[in-house]
Amino acid sequence: MDLLTLQPNTITLDLKHPATGENLGVTVELRSLESDEVKAVERQLKNKALKGGRNTVTAEKIDDNTIALLSAAIVSWTFSGDANLGGDKKPACTEANKRKLLAVPALAKQIDVALGDEAAFFALSETA
Repeated sequence: MDLLTLQPNTITLDLKHPATGENLGVTVELRSLESDEVKAVERQLKNKALKGGRNTVTAEKIDDNTIALLSAAIVSWTFSGDANLGGDKKPACTEANKRKLLAVPALAKQIDVALGDEAAFFALSETA
């Protein structure tokens, strides 16, 4: 195996109700935290923090940075059934809508946990 060709794939996650485990009707496609797209956002956040100097980090800023990274990891989504985002049954996968979805802590946590499973992004495909 050529080690230089080892690249993460995307994964899909079915969001579940935190109390019942029932599918909420939202499937999210996620890219790895090691992907170029997420790394670019991470570097941008680090550069901004470095330019801000010492003692400029707040709990709110850390939370906002976490949401920015989770948002960058979302490639696309599919809403089905009664699932909606503020009444919109087919919301576009925009930065603003990603942030709305991620404002729900139980949903953001599911996405964060899925992103933590690095091995899932390297599952062998049929062509591997």
